[in-house]
Amino acid sequence: MNTVSAPTEPAARRRTALALLSLVVLVLAPFTWLWTLDQPFLRASGLTAWVGIAVALALAFAAARVDRRGWVRAIVVVQLGALALFVWGFFGFARLPATAVPQRAVDFTLPDQEGRPVTLADELAKGPVLLVFFRGHW
Repeated sequence: MNTVSAPTEPAARRRTALALLSLVVLVLAPFTWLWTLDQPFLRASGLTAWVGIAVALALAFAAARVDRRGWVRAIVVVQLGALALFVWGFFGFARLPATAVPQRAVDFTLPDQEGRPVTLADELAKGPVLLVFFRGHW
């Protein structure tokens, strides 16, 4: 006969603390992305938030692995739901909106890097043209 013994008081407290800590880490995970906006890689990838959610999920699983209390197991379900929501939000909102692509750009004249005027029609007469726009962020 396989019996499950009741959790000891210190072990139950430890698992309760782990479960509650996992919720705190889950709430703070998106804010870690806000705190790292000045780092281009971290801003673009959201790595700190992903790591925070992974740590929160690991803490929740560690707490619920042996603990049979329903609310501790419910925290794991909440963590998995938050992970699914984060994945959907990160990849869903990261898509660029669909736009109509014109066949040809309107004619314009702009100065080149040396200040000489360049007209699109003149350049197209010489052959294909690749337009590259740089963001003015230095």
